[in-house]
Amino acid sequence: MDILRRTFRFFPACAFLVVLCLQSCRRDAALERALAFAGDNRRELEGVLLHYKDDSLKQAAARFLIANMPYHFYEEEFYALPGGGRYRPRLTDFPTEEACKAHLDSLARAGRMGERHRYKDIRTLDSAFLVRNIDLAFEAWRKPWARQVPFPVFCRYILPYRISREYPSGLRKEMMDRFIPLLDSSGVSSPLEACSLLNKRLATVMRYKKNSLPFYPTIEETYAWGGARCEGLCDLGLFVMRAAGIPVVMDRTLWTRMDWGHNWGAVWHEGRFHSFAPGEQLPGEYLPVLNSRGHLRPAKVYRSHFEPCPASGSGEVPDDGYGTWLKSPLLEDVSMEYLDRPVDVRVSTDRIREFAHASGQVYLCAYNYYKWEPVAVGCRTDTTCLFRQVGGDNIFIVADSPAAGQLRFLTAPFHADAHGHVRKFIPRPERTQAFTFPKRKRLLKRFYTLHYWDVEAAAFSPLEYSSTADSTQSYTNIPENALLWFTVPDRIVNQRVFFLENDSVITMNLIR
Repeated sequence: MDILRRTFRFFPACAFLVVLCLQSCRRDAALERALAFAGDNRRELEGVLLHYKDDSLKQAAARFLIANMPYHFYEEEFYALPGGGRYRPRLTDFPTEEACKAHLDSLARAGRMGERHRYKDIRTLDSAFLVRNIDLAFEAWRKPWARQVPFPVFCRYILPYRISREYPSGLRKEMMDRFIPLLDSSGVSSPLEACSLLNKRLATVMRYKKNSLPFYPTIEETYAWGGARCEGLCDLGLFVMRAAGIPVVMDRTLWTRMDWGHNWGAVWHEGRFHSFAPGEQLPGEYLPVLNSRGHLRPAKVYRSHFEPCPASGSGEVPDDGYGTWLKSPLLEDVSMEYLDRPVDVRVSTDRIREFAHASGQVYLCAYNYYKWEPVAVGCRTDTTCLFRQVGGDNIFIVADSPAAGQLRFLTAPFHADAHGHVRKFIPRPERTQAFTFPKRKRLLKRFYTLHYWDVEAAAFSPLEYSSTADSTQSYTNIPENALLWFTVPDRIVNQRVFFLENDSVITMNLIR
């Protein structure tokens, strides 16, 4: 009995050692896979490991970076010129945003086409770049506001040399020299305090600029130009934060109440993340903005990591091969950190038996810039599709992808209210209603068309207007219970879908 007691007394410690051993084996296997995938660049990466053979902590950091580099890439984008030349305008050559836009418009009129070449980090980044990045990250980690950050958090949110898919930047030392003295002189002692102070300074360094290049911006371009669209601002802002030893990560959403999407930041502090908008709202200020402005309320939010995340619920069914950013192993669903009233959306589809090769993997889609775009991945059981932790009061449609690369709609469009209750928009052509729509003030001379979603055709179909005036257009043939879309021919943003209820246009840009 005493022997058994002594054995069981050491069992928890033994179990812990076994877990550590298994984790170490997995890390070693990931590192070896990365080195094997590096091809001719393997020698450069092994040189980094050899460089730190006498510094176990820095070598562990190097192993972390190299093991996860196969998941990352960057792109060279430029205008192709006759004879094989390349041209990428320098934004600083233009005195104003308007001058930049005029030049870009002239390139488009001349038929200049953009080209894109993709490169894997693991096969292109050399030892000098990685060693310099690691040494600088450790230097920043010694600062008062960073020294209490645990090593795993340091590896995930300070050490990485990239934020998203931007071209690898060599500005880390320059950012440290410019911004760390501000933090040193202020006496800040935590990541949250440092992030708040530095974000105020970033507001004087960069701002939103719409007329930037039609390419993904580099850190250098955004810094020199003093601005970019949201993805460029986010990349630069978070790059500066990490250079200063502040643990930050990028969060993102695809809008469901307006077009395109959005990126912003979150800072790690005492085990929790606090959202902020780089160069704009401070930690603690941004979440109320998202929840108080109807058009900014997200349906889903995802966090982009440098290393793969544990498998989410979408892995419950086999993958169908459809390509979407939502399936990136680096993404973590953090919607619960942002949504004040998340709901599980369950919607039935009676058409599933009409289709051969129906998949158990399904996509919750929102109408975003002229097409239905997936915002969440869910699963189908028989005729019920389930999507968890979704922001309600949105218009969606459910699709699958039996042929990889194409979406096939399984339901009519529907409105999921704030409680998850579903109202499908199945038009009733035999019952019509009349309505007069206002035209946009800046587009009064354009030709307008009202469309309704034809469930059988799985497409928007136009309706004939009964009369048109300078500022309005009237219809008498609108099918009841239809999803509608009132558009001009120009491809402009935020021509939103809507429905009619109680003689009013109902869009999803209000808090209700």
